[in-house]
Order: sequence, then C-alpha cells, then structure tokens
Amino acid sequence: MSSAAPVSAPGSARSLYAIVRHLLRLQRWAPLTWGLSLGLSCALVAAIWPSISDSISQAIASYPAAIKEAFSIEQLSNADQYLDVEMLSLIVPLALAFFAIRSVARPLVGAEENSYLDALLSVPLDRRILAAGAVISTAILLAVILAITWLMTWAAGLAVGAGIGLEAWTLGVVNVWPIAFAFGGFALLLCGMLHSLAAVTGVASGTLIAMYLIDLLGKLSPDVEPLRVISAYRYYGSAIQQGFDLSHALGLAAAGVLLAAVGAVLFNRRDIR
Repeated sequence: MSSAAPVSAPGSARSLYAIVRHLLRLQRWAPLTWGLSLGLSCALVAAIWPSISDSISQAIASYPAAIKEAFSIEQLSNADQYLDVEMLSLIVPLALAFFAIRSVARPLVGAEENSYLDALLSVPLDRRILAAGAVISTAILLAVILAITWLMTWAAGLAVGAGIGLEAWTLGVVNVWPIAFAFGGFALLLCGMLHSLAAVTGVASGTLIAMYLIDLLGKLSPDVEPLRVISAYRYYGSAIQQGFDLSHALGLAAAGVLLAAVGAVLFNRRDIR
C-alpha cells in the first residue's frame, strides 16, 4: 500500500519571486490609476505656471516668514519650486504613503478578513515570504507610479515652455519614494498586531496625518518644534527648495525596512482568524 508523498515547500527565493509576481499582476492597473491621476495633477500645475509666474512671485514675497518656513517656501521663481509647494510638499507624498499602506495590508489582513489567507498559506507558504512579497511589490509599484508622474509632468512642462529643471524635478520626485515606503513598512508592523484592513489603514493613515501636523506646527511654534524629531516629514523636507538629503532618504528607507522586518516576525507568530 503506497502513501502520498508530503507536499514540500518551494525554496524561499522561488516562493518570494512567485508572490511578488502574483501581487504585481493583481495590481497591474495601479500604476496607471495612481500614476495618471498624480501625473495629470502635476502636469496641470506645470502647465499653468507660465501664466501666473509673475503674479505669484510677487504675492509670495509678501508672505510672513513663518508661513514660508512652515510650507518650505524659500522662493517661487520657477516651475520646479511651484510644483514642490503645490504637489510635493503634501499631496504626492500623502497619496503615495496611503497607497503603500493599502498595498502592503491588502494581501495580509485584507486576505485574512476575506477568509482566504489560510488557503493561501496552505500551499505551503511561509507567512514571512508573503509579507516580504507585499513590501517588495509595493516598493516596485511606488517607483513605477513616481516614474509616470515624473514623465507626464516633464512632458507638460516641455509642451508649454514651463522650464522645469531636469535635475531638480527628478530629485524632488525621487525624494517621495522613501517616505511612502516607510509607511508601507509601518503598515506591515500593524499587520503583525491587528486583524482588520480598516484598522491598519486607519491607524497608519492617522499616524501619517498626525506626523504632518506635528511637523507643520513645529515650524510655526517653538514649543512644538522639539516634537518634529518624531515626524517622518521632518526628514522628508524639500529636495527642490533645500536640496536632496541622501542621509534622510536612506534613513527613511531603512526605517521602512526595519518596521517591515519586525512586522513580518509578528505576523508570522500571531494567530490567523
């Protein structure tokens, strides 16, 4: 009488590759949806710059120094700086951090809520491999979305003669990736403790907004300024207005990796509901 051979787990690298490929396929439309939305918004801002450049430069000159510092406005003399203030200071990093949170959490607690996580893990598949795949696929998608945003904005600037600086705009866009990725890592940490997609999204998004407000208020009030050290936005800064800080970018990326690593361990140990 023969018995069926036990199912052996595939190698870690092979499993990870399969998971990343699967998750990228599931979100194959995300780069277009998010990239086109942000790209069109940035392109519109670039397109209107030539018609408002003179008036807005004069208006900014009259702004109080505290307001300029709070919103990282040193001057608005070119399209790069205008794009930085209008899009890269809040809208783009906030949107992509939210995307990263959802992208990491959906294959984990989202699958758990919808009762198919157990079936997925019975392949067999190590939970840590699944968690790593969620983070890696999110990192790739963030890069693609930012590339689409960069290209559409650059093309719009060329079309209307906005004079977007290639180096400045590139560094400004690249600077968004680390902070968005860091919140993806934070989402995985929460997945190691929470069982609800809404809970993970709510806590992570609330933390994101709270950090922005702490950084903003810290620039306006000396009493709050010491608290800026706990805000990710303190290390995001403005690559266009203040220069690209490689140490801050690497620090945010490293924080994302560390949070994700701890989250993967917690997710591997906790019960699946």
